[in-house]
Amino acid sequence: MAAIAAHKLQLIRTLVETAPDAALRSLELALAGTGAQSIFTPVRELVEDETANRFVRNNVLAPIVPLCAKRDEGAIAFPPPVLARTWRALRGIAPREAQEAAVKCNPWDLEQGTPLVFDELCKIGAAALRDPENAAFDSVRSLCDPEELAMCLQLAPIIRTCLPRLSEWVSRMSDERAAAARLAYTDACRIREDAGPLLLDILSAHLPDEWRILRVISAVMDRPSDRYLASSEVKGLGERFLSDIEASIAHIEAFDFGGGEAAGREAALRAQKVQLQIVEFQQSVDLNKDGPWGRRVSRFKQTMAKACETRMDQIERELGKALPTRPISMLAKKGARGVAKLVEPPDEAMLDRARGGLAFIADLRACADKAGYGSTRNKFLEKLNAYLDPYIEDVLHVARTGDGGDPAFAMQYLDVAASFIAYTRDDKTAEIVRRRAAAAIAA
Repeated sequence: MAAIAAHKLQLIRTLVETAPDAALRSLELALAGTGAQSIFTPVRELVEDETANRFVRNNVLAPIVPLCAKRDEGAIAFPPPVLARTWRALRGIAPREAQEAAVKCNPWDLEQGTPLVFDELCKIGAAALRDPENAAFDSVRSLCDPEELAMCLQLAPIIRTCLPRLSEWVSRMSDERAAAARLAYTDACRIREDAGPLLLDILSAHLPDEWRILRVISAVMDRPSDRYLASSEVKGLGERFLSDIEASIAHIEAFDFGGGEAAGREAALRAQKVQLQIVEFQQSVDLNKDGPWGRRVSRFKQTMAKACETRMDQIERELGKALPTRPISMLAKKGARGVAKLVEPPDEAMLDRARGGLAFIADLRACADKAGYGSTRNKFLEKLNAYLDPYIEDVLHVARTGDGGDPAFAMQYLDVAASFIAYTRDDKTAEIVRRRAAAAIAA
């Protein structure tokens, strides 16, 4: 059996070392069943070695791992290759410590707390980055600001003590937890005066929702006023989250219904996020209606409600294009309800636009009441259902009798209308419509 050529194996090694974590996991699963005699055995071993190496790397460099990924503009971040290159350089200049870290990366040692060698390696890395004569870190310096990365590594011991407590700090803050957060912030400032905000920025990267770091800021500064916070050393974090709210509102105002269900759901998720962010500001910061942030938050709340109401108002028109009707007679008044127009099959582009709008209004359920536009949403849903209910009766009649249109088209539109009912009501109602259709046609 032929083996993989050495130069090709080296190429594969490079690809494996640079592959994203998700791709590496897929490779590991794909090669898991490879036998000892398979031509792919060397590849499997490369993947297993790289997986083990990354496990050690991600434990040692845990404080900076989420920084080596895409983050919002203004947040501390490094190019993804920085993580791998930093670890490679550390293994080169501190092989004994790196080997000890690998040995300590077992469940027993990790359960006993962070091994001291992890922080030791971070300190070695910080010192090496600041030493221009240390050529091992030249590839890292070429990608980022070495002092910025060195500072993050220097803060690693403090960050590591905060990480196990972080979920408690943002879920249920107590006096004891607030004291621990303030102590960590003070310890960071002892290293460098401006290191406190950097610590908070790094901790925010470890949260599923970065803006929840506002709770920690509130604890550290004893629920500050927006005037104080907007002029403090941590104002950059607050400004970033306010800019994120603004960007979400702009997205909702402009998103294209033509993107279908995915676009509608994404926009609704943005609306949910904005509602939560506004509440977070209100609870974490003493907002003054005339304060620099209080004015903006108040304006965002109003703009958000207006944006959602405007987009919901457009959905009925999109629904009418997807499920067209024709006047009952030439004398019918403008705006009077017509009957289903069943002369051609459904237009997929129009259906996608309707789905986009319907998915948006459906998923606003999670935030509309709390955000102040719940009653408006209910009124729009009533209008949509007032369109769908008689439309379904029309197409049911045509599907059963053939009177007033093509029965084959009627069945297609009936299925579409039932799927739309799932957005405006629920899946159970949609299933009832489908059963009624089946029963009526079978009769």
